[in-house]
Amino acid sequence: AVNREAHTVTVGGQPVNLSPKEYDLLLFLIKHYGKVLSREYILNAVWGYDYLGDLRTVDTHIKKLRAKLGDAGQSIVTVIRSGYKFEWEA
Repeated sequence: AVNREAHTVTVGGQPVNLSPKEYDLLLFLIKHYGKVLSREYILNAVWGYDYLGDLRTVDTHIKKLRAKLGDAGQSIVTVIRSGYKFEWEA
């Protein structure tokens, strides 16, 4: 669960300690639920157009975010040669 007012995330009732950028990335993916987002689109939207890093930054943060979310991290789906999307299967 994401509490936007408190800027907190819980999975299975347990708090998940996310960095500010990981939190922003998760919110961005959730906001675009079910849509395939390119790495470039994610990088520009979450980090900003003036960010000097490369697209691997997105991959690195997705990997860390998935690890911190545990089983819920499977909701962040890799779409080969396209990017990522967020899907939740209950």
